Amino acid sequence: MREWTRAGRLSRWLTVLVAAAVSLSCGQPSTSPVAPTPPGSNHTGGHPRLALWLAKKDELLALEGAGYDLVMTGWFEPDEATVLRARDPEVKLLAGLTHTWVYDDPAWQALLITIANEGDPDGPLQITDDIVLTFDDDGDGLSDRRCTPPGWDAIYAMDPRHPGWRQLVLAFYETVAQQPRHDGVVIDMVDAYPFCEGAWSGGVPTPIDATAWVSAQDDLLGMIRQRVPEEKWVIANAGGGFAEGSPFPKHLNGFLLENMLGSWGASLEEGLAAAQLALETTAPPHLVVFAVDTDDTGSIEWDRFRTGLAASLLVDNAYFAFDYGSRDHGGVSDWWYPQYYELALGAPLGSYSLTDGVYRRDFENGSVIIAAGDRAVVSLDAPHVDPVSDETASRFEIPVGDARILVKVDTR
Repeated sequence: MREWTRAGRLSRWLTVLVAAAVSLSCGQPSTSPVAPTPPGSNHTGGHPRLALWLAKKDELLALEGAGYDLVMTGWFEPDEATVLRARDPEVKLLAGLTHTWVYDDPAWQALLITIANEGDPDGPLQITDDIVLTFDDDGDGLSDRRCTPPGWDAIYAMDPRHPGWRQLVLAFYETVAQQPRHDGVVIDMVDAYPFCEGAWSGGVPTPIDATAWVSAQDDLLGMIRQRVPEEKWVIANAGGGFAEGSPFPKHLNGFLLENMLGSWGASLEEGLAAAQLALETTAPPHLVVFAVDTDDTGSIEWDRFRTGLAASLLVDNAYFAFDYGSRDHGGVSDWWYPQYYELALGAPLGSYSLTDGVYRRDFENGSVIIAAGDRAVVSLDAPHVDPVSDETASRFEIPVGDARILVKVDTR
């Protein structure tokens, strides 16, 4: 793989663009996490596998104690990758934006266009009006409004069938994938929701339907996969999860479940089913990211947080991400919780069990329990400590909808 030959020019543009473009930001959460511990302490065996989605790189680089196993953002500069790998040589760095949607923000669009044109923002690959999916509301044969997701007027759909859009997206991902510092690519908003049904573009005047929306994405994902080296990862945001029989997973190494346990995301059962789906339908390493958030409130429901974190420990192929929500992903400085993130459980002793609505998995140094269906009363053979509350006992009661990660006293 080669470094980009116009690295200086590209770097100058991206230094200006990336900070503004990698998340849809509209406010800062108000939380008070515990101060971080020294770097490098949270990646030994038995710790939760942590992911950062649409990472705010300035916050991540500034908070030296924050170490994630998987970091996803729009683009990494070489010096940024060097800093993160000095903290953890095994960290995976994925870069990318989307493949069917555009954020109506000049900096975001400039990032996409500049990278696609190999560092030239005025290059031939541009976002033009004829690529946009639009509706003809009055039947006069002219477009009246763009197709946008419900509640997201600043995001609008591009026609995945359009040759000009395909050329731009493929050039973008090929450039991203060529960078040695990138371990793969991430693709946002891969979905089968047909809210663009009946829309058309100037380049493809035939209105799109739900079948064409899925098949066009399927084609585009396959072309992206062909441009990413085989040893590098392709990860997609699946939202609440892919439907049974979806063609998308075959192009991927894994997927992210945005807003898991939230108002529109996957439930616990759906998340665990998605982890199984990843094992069965994607290419190795078959990963899934349980991306839990505050539903854009900034107020943390700790039972939801603990349940998501514990769920990621039930299966070997899951990562855990947590932040504000879809309006402000990727925060680090107010979202680093070492009292949870740096737990040392050791190796798992087997797969998880589900009995009377209670999920449980035992490790060398502790146990993970989720009370999903009813209040759980857990009796243990030896004293354990809840490292967050500091409660020590051999018997714990866990409210329904909550979870505990318990560590053996003699191994703490």
